[in-house]
Amino acid sequence: MTELNKNQKILIKLLSASLLVKKFYLSGGTALSAFYLHHRLSVDLDFFSDKPFSYEELTVFLNTVKEKFNLKDIPVVKIFDRWQFTIEAKEPVKIEFVYVNHEKKRLRPLKKYMNIFVDSLDDIAANKTLAYFDRNEPKDLFDLYYLINISGFTVPHLLQIVKDKFGIKFSEFSFWSESTKSLELLKSLNPLIIDKNSELLLKKISSFFLEEGSRSLSFTP
Repeated sequence: MTELNKNQKILIKLLSASLLVKKFYLSGGTALSAFYLHHRLSVDLDFFSDKPFSYEELTVFLNTVKEKFNLKDIPVVKIFDRWQFTIEAKEPVKIEFVYVNHEKKRLRPLKKYMNIFVDSLDDIAANKTLAYFDRNEPKDLFDLYYLINISGFTVPHLLQIVKDKFGIKFSEFSFWSESTKSLELLKSLNPLIIDKNSELLLKKISSFFLEEGSRSLSFTP
């Protein structure tokens, strides 16, 4: 679990001892790195629930966090069904609690690590691929590179699980076309990269998407 910083581990331990542990599961980039790929750092903890919840349900946990970190207050932002809190410590952590308010199919059962529920690799991969089409941030491209080259996902498989989970269909042409949009921003991920030779790694990732994209697009009717 070296990809989790000290404060993330503390927060996970606090949540595992709270009533929230029954309602939420960890997903997103931190779950992908810490429990599956071990490929980069992430400062967020994204907890999801498929059941509605209120701010009041979070207060006991938040009060425990305040006491543990000796904080007077925890900055909060609410965006629709998403509550975001910033733990302003030496190693800052953003922690989110999100109500997933849409019909979706769970691809695989939740797993359990460190006494909390964690999303499956297939579900995270589907979420990550959809996010890639939606926002296309450098970290999405970085994560997809590892999902394809380390976890063994193929692009057709990634597109299929997005369709299975969300009912949305994307073409391989769209996937490879999208990849060119954030290649130039990959360098912004340097602070999050674990590999000692980050420059070489980023060049390798860029070459992969450029070469595979060019090859795939040239065969597209």
